[in-house]
Amino acid sequence: MKKSLLTTNKDFVEIKSSDHAESKIAEIYNRHVDTVYRVCFSMTGNKQDAEDVTQTVFIKLLESSKSFVDAEHEKAWLITAAQNRCRDLHRKWWRKKVVDLDVHAIMGTDTDILQHRDVEENLRKLPSMSRLILYLHYYEGYKLAEIANMLKLNLNTVKTKIRNARKRLKLEIGDDVYE
Repeated sequence: MKKSLLTTNKDFVEIKSSDHAESKIAEIYNRHVDTVYRVCFSMTGNKQDAEDVTQTVFIKLLESSKSFVDAEHEKAWLITAAQNRCRDLHRKWWRKKVVDLDVHAIMGTDTDILQHRDVEENLRKLPSMSRLILYLHYYEGYKLAEIANMLKLNLNTVKTKIRNARKRLKLEIGDDVYE
């Protein structure tokens, strides 16, 4: 019998065999892959890098012997790991030499697509931390205190970053875009 990837006590998920471990990792993957991908996309700004980082995060989960209390603990760990991997990606020297060709930018001229693309472009102009905080708050539904705890930031820093990001988006997009 192989050593378990995730070992825990009564409140934790217990995995004894390698087959069961693989199915548990698959459950974790299915439960959180969309969230991890969205976090990665909000920080990297393109689909390919987001997919690569998402894959790397789940490989790291496979290789680690991390135990989780519940699904929220899993999610918080995966979001933090995704954030760290995205930061690592931005530090790479070759990153500055890459040209981003987004298929959606080349396709279609429908007004909804143009407005959506305009919002995406303005979001990409924001610092990656501000994009991440906006995503976690508005799309994942985390409270600001939870975001501060998860990202190891001061609560007032999170409040300031979200307020500044909203102001900047409002100035960039304008008030009448969706009226």
